Amino acid sequence: MYKYRVETHLHTSQGSACGVNTGAEMARASKFFGCCAIVVTDHFFNGNTAVRGKYAWDEKISLFMKGYEDAKREGDRTGLNVFFGFEYNCGGPEFLIYNYGEEKLRAYPGIMSDKIETVLTKIRDEGGFIIHAHPFRKASYIPEPLRIFPEYIDAVEVINMYNGNDANRLAREYAEKYNLIKFSGSDTHRSVPEEGVVSKMGFLNPVVK
Repeated sequence: MYKYRVETHLHTSQGSACGVNTGAEMARASKFFGCCAIVVTDHFFNGNTAVRGKYAWDEKISLFMKGYEDAKREGDRTGLNVFFGFEYNCGGPEFLIYNYGEEKLRAYPGIMSDKIETVLTKIRDEGGFIIHAHPFRKASYIPEPLRIFPEYIDAVEVINMYNGNDANRLAREYAEKYNLIKFSGSDTHRSVPEEGVVSKMGFLNPVVK
């Protein structure tokens, strides 16, 4: 059986306010740490986005794409596959959205105002793939009680580098209960892993078994 190291949850400073390094720097680091592919999942406008200020919708989307585009150019240069995704926040729960690219985002400004159930349904109907990111993370920005959406998603992030063991265990139980695909991701925001991360989890992407 072939094994590939793919980073499924990665942020850049161009798209995420909490990001430390540019897309190109993240791509170089990912290549160095043995990845064959990464998915750039910057925080969308309803999360901790780096795209702030008053812009027309199309201009906002163009600005948001810069982290991915920067990583893609570097990936093309070095032989790293780079894919686009984004992290969508609905007032607490967050979702990694795959296969819903620039053209579809430009055509759907309602993504910022529609009910979360409407958004998730529309994305899946249009071919998107939805992962509930770190569903049991406890943080000041996540209101309780924690909400789950098993009927609206495709997968669950059951290992996240910044989650404790209890949160990851609950996420795995969530995926198994509803027969959802299991994902793991580092949720990395920097090109160099923080002290202790490598020994704790393995960088970049631990394997789900």
